[in-house]
Parts: sequence; C-alpha cells; structure tokens
Amino acid sequence: MRGSGAIRYAVVVAAVLTLSGCAARTAQIPAMPAPPHVAARGPAVDRIRRTRLLRIAADLSYPPMAYRQNGTPTGFDVELATLLAESLGARLRVIDTPIAVLKSGGIPPDADAAAGAIGPGLIPKVASIPYYVSSQAILSPARGAITAAGRLRGLRVAVPVAGGGVDIARRAGANVDVTALPAQALAAVAAGRAQAAVTDAPLALDFAAIHPGLHVTGGVGERVPLVIDVPANASDLAAFVAAALHELDRDGGLATLRARWHL
Repeated sequence: MRGSGAIRYAVVVAAVLTLSGCAARTAQIPAMPAPPHVAARGPAVDRIRRTRLLRIAADLSYPPMAYRQNGTPTGFDVELATLLAESLGARLRVIDTPIAVLKSGGIPPDADAAAGAIGPGLIPKVASIPYYVSSQAILSPARGAITAAGRLRGLRVAVPVAGGGVDIARRAGANVDVTALPAQALAAVAAGRAQAAVTDAPLALDFAAIHPGLHVTGGVGERVPLVIDVPANASDLAAFVAAALHELDRDGGLATLRARWHL
C-alpha cells in the first residue's frame, strides 16, 4: 500500500505510466468539475483568501494521484486541491513531500494541508472525510482475467517490494517475482513476463487505461482511505475542506475527477 514504503519511484513510474500514456489522456477526458461554493471564514481561511495562495503538501511520485508531467504537478490529488483553491479565490502551490515524511512528521510547516493516504503521524491534525478509497489490485490479461486473489495460485505474479501485494500473492500460493518498483511489476504483465501483478489499485487502473487488453480486479487486501489532513489549530480550514468535499461528492465532482484519472 502507498503508505507502507518510503521508496521514491517517480522516474520509472512516470516513464512507464505517464509518458507512454500522454496520448491516451488527451482523448475523451471529462471536463473539470466546477469548484465547490462554500462560505467559510476564520483565521486560516482568511489568510488564504488574503494571500490568494493555498499550499498543499503531496507526494509527487505517485501517478495518477500526484506526479509531475513536463515539470508541472498534476494528477487526481492535484486537481482536487486546485478545486479547493479556486473555491477560496486562490491559486494552488504543491509542496512535494515524500509520503514517509508526511506519515512520520505530519504536515510540513510551509503547507496549509496535506493530501494523500496520511497516517496519524506525530503532529496533531484533522483528517477530512475520505475522497477516495484505495486498495491493492490484480492486473492481468483481459483474456482469462484473474478475478480473485485465490486464483493466483501457481501463477507467475510480479509484485513490488513495497506494499501489501507480496503477502497477498504469497498467501494465495503464487510464484512471486518481487520487483523494486510497481511500474516494473505492471510492465512485466504487459510484456508477458508475468501472468499477473499485484500492486496499488490507482497504479494498476492507470496502467490498464493506457495499455489495451489488460484487466484490473480491485478491492484486494486492505482498504486505505485517502484524505486531506489539516493542522489541528486550523479548525476553520478543516471545516471548509469537509464542506467542500461533501459538496463535490454530492454533486458528482469527485466522480468526474475519478473518471478523468481512470479511477
């Protein structure tokens, strides 16, 4: 799972998942939803409105959630944060922060909030409602798709070393090939070197969307809610984020963002 490893794999993941899929991302992409309309006041919110800047910490090594494309931050988390910024009349600044740092140290002092699957950490903070629930997933050829973890028994299964996929595949009785990076495990399936791969669902879904003939079975293993964390002393900003996410969920904005990123 995303929060289980501190390995930074932006270069390889971007090469496999992003550069090869640029053309696919430009076709039939739903338009961005409208920003939420939330009336919020308070010290933290007023400062963001006054400076016209919302600073969000995110790990930019995790496509399709947050990564760099041609040097510019993009992804599901980035677009969600952009909508929050627009709702406050602000522009967005993404502060690239490794997920391990976010988990161990909380929200960086130069950030207003943090997006991603962030653990309790050491600094008090308030987590929003989940805006996406991730899990492990199985990537396999669409012809003869693997639809349950139990069907991995005896198969050649590529699994990245970080995350819960190794345990899932081994418990199922698969012949496990441990790779350094998720992108390598996914590419092994596309190239026919493995019969399946087990890795984070967003990575698998993104890869399948730009590589025809592959199937993703999600909901495998632990479910991990992705949230926006706000410092405990910024209760007004936490209330704004909660209300904004609720509106985006109710009005279909979150569903549109998921469709834009194949989630």
